[in-house]
Amino acid sequence: MYTMCVCKGCGRTLEKKFLYCPYCGTCRVSQDEESLDVLFNQYEENRREVRRRQLYEMEQELDELEEELSVYALSAQMHK
Repeated sequence: MYTMCVCKGCGRTLEKKFLYCPYCGTCRVSQDEESLDVLFNQYEENRREVRRRQLYEMEQELDELEEELSVYALSAQMHK
């Protein structure tokens, strides 16, 4: 669920995820350096979270493959 805000240009409500108002084009965030730093930091944190999730999923897949390989190796040894 997105939080809502009011456009400074036209007064319409819009989702906070928008950087620009889709109705009038007014920039929702100020262009000062601090705001840009905040946006960049949010972007970087989101990227780190996506990478953490991807690594976790890969780790789970590798664990499953390792277990499956162990079963195959044991099966091969039993058939000798």
